Amino acid sequence: MRTERPLVAGHRGVRAVDGYPIWCVMASQGPPGTGTPRDGHFTVSVRLLPTGEKFLVPDCSPRMSVGSLKERLEVLAGVPITLQALSYLDDGDMPDTTSLRFNGIFPGAKLTMNIWKYDRIDELVKFAAAGELEKLKTMGVTQDSAFITANSARLTVKQRKEWLAARAGLGLYVATHRGHLNVLRFLIQNGCNVQYKTCCGNTPLHVAAAMGNVDCMSELLANGAQPQDTNQNGHTALDLARLCGQKTTERRLYLFNWEKRSANAPPIKTHLDSSELFAHQKFDSKLKTWRNGTYAKRYMANLISYPEFHGSHFSAPPKKIPDKK
Repeated sequence: MRTERPLVAGHRGVRAVDGYPIWCVMASQGPPGTGTPRDGHFTVSVRLLPTGEKFLVPDCSPRMSVGSLKERLEVLAGVPITLQALSYLDDGDMPDTTSLRFNGIFPGAKLTMNIWKYDRIDELVKFAAAGELEKLKTMGVTQDSAFITANSARLTVKQRKEWLAARAGLGLYVATHRGHLNVLRFLIQNGCNVQYKTCCGNTPLHVAAAMGNVDCMSELLANGAQPQDTNQNGHTALDLARLCGQKTTERRLYLFNWEKRSANAPPIKTHLDSSELFAHQKFDSKLKTWRNGTYAKRYMANLISYPEFHGSHFSAPPKKIPDKK
């Protein structure tokens, strides 16, 4: 039976390939283009045109659909699936329902990802990915922004408010994926919803956990992000951290969940009634109940022989035993 394969393996690093910076996840199969003879899986390289970044997508197969590849890129590249336009060899967009084999994609293939340009979304993604806060501020990511496009000019007041909130959420998602803490804090301080979700159900907390950005993840948790939220595959942020091999964010999420549960736990009693004790606890000499109750007297009566006391009552004083010379 085929077991679930992790989204990524190894660690994330910054490298340079063909002169472009890479935010890559090193796959266990090796460099791009190498495959596993046993099952025919391989790694493909995807270049994000607006930013020049390149991403490695491990464990691809000829039967994988383009839609499935985009879904994985939503986490690996930090770009929502609805904004992605993938092409290979030419500028034509590959249909989501077609397979990699149908599009002629083989081990070593280099794909290109573009972003839909309506409402200057591509510029927003570019500035958020680069952490250029001042330029991002001009892209309509706050409610008091004067940013306008041909499309937004036709919106009602309510629709414009929702439109600006969606742009802010997108900026938060992309910036969190790259680990830009200053951008994240600015957007949250200006009312951005930390619960922003893509069509696949991924939140900024999901990509922060998957990329190992523990500082961004801690900031999101402090501002109300919900670690129990799941994406369309049923994965929480903790699940993605585990699948991506990010031990730091995995431990941080475990600690956060434990602290949240313990905060609602009832206070610990310093003294327990006899009815609340288990059998072994009734003879635990560290408990105040044991020292003051009848169980201690019975226990001590079995330990100390009668001749050592003046009388048979429990309150009888012990005999003085002369020191042996």
